Amino acid sequence: MHWNWRRNKWSRLWLMFAAAIAGLPGWLPTHAWSATNISGRVLDSITEQPLAGVQVSVSRGGAPLASGNSANDGVFQLLVDIPVKPEPVALGLSVDLSGYDKGTQQVIVTAGKANQASYRFSLLRNEARGCNPTWARTIVIGHVRPPTSATADLSLSQRIGEVLEYDLLAEVQKVRLPAAQQPVVLPCPEARPKNLAEQPFWAKALKADAFLVGAAEPVNNKFRVDLQVSARNGEAAKTSRATTPLLNLDRPESANLGNAAMEPIVFALLTAYFKEKRYAECVEFAVAAQRLLGANPKLAEQRQACQAKLPNNGLVSGGGQ
Repeated sequence: MHWNWRRNKWSRLWLMFAAAIAGLPGWLPTHAWSATNISGRVLDSITEQPLAGVQVSVSRGGAPLASGNSANDGVFQLLVDIPVKPEPVALGLSVDLSGYDKGTQQVIVTAGKANQASYRFSLLRNEARGCNPTWARTIVIGHVRPPTSATADLSLSQRIGEVLEYDLLAEVQKVRLPAAQQPVVLPCPEARPKNLAEQPFWAKALKADAFLVGAAEPVNNKFRVDLQVSARNGEAAKTSRATTPLLNLDRPESANLGNAAMEPIVFALLTAYFKEKRYAECVEFAVAAQRLLGANPKLAEQRQACQAKLPNNGLVSGGGQ
């Protein structure tokens, strides 16, 4: 009996093996395996420059299948062995690099082929976390370097933001600008470009109409701030520089950034209104800006350009004026 059981066992195994070779259904799985190519590129979301040495991995249901690193041009390529099935197979593709947010995408493989020829990742730097606006019109104030003599956190980004709110938003609230299109100020003190050439890319990457950074110089109990302003729309390679008057940051309601610093901020917002075809809002904002900046030929020209685009040209009150 014992011998027969073993003989029958091995006979069954042999029959199953023979059936698999013959391709007979119902015995062993007959799906072929294929090395599926999963490739792509990883970029810095601020500068859109390639990132090298990024750890790239592919998994299925949490189980790792393959891993590798991006090359100097940011390109990666992984070969993943999975069954060739007509049914779609979902895989997880993740990229990770120190100093950046981790990126993930889903890869769908059907009949051994991925659903995209190339997967693109734009990784956000850690210092830009929390800087992405959720409001239509936003001015982001990045890092403002404190004086070397400072021995405590001066919260300069927040305090300059308060000055800007008193300067600009007080005038905006006097015109008929819809609440959803009124600009807001978002302090983001960790947002720090590595160099001046990188500055203009931050506004676009953060989707901010204007992006400011600067350096503060103490004068008695006040500060003079050297500001750099870039815009999301307009000339991508241009950064405006201006020095503020002396600011009493302890009394933001009485401080003033000065026209030289306010002009590039104002025109960054006007350009955004115009580009998005919000011509009525552009006119109203130009009225508020004129009250703030005074007589300004370039500002008057921009207001007229927006006014001319209105279907009811000439009927906009311009903030009640």
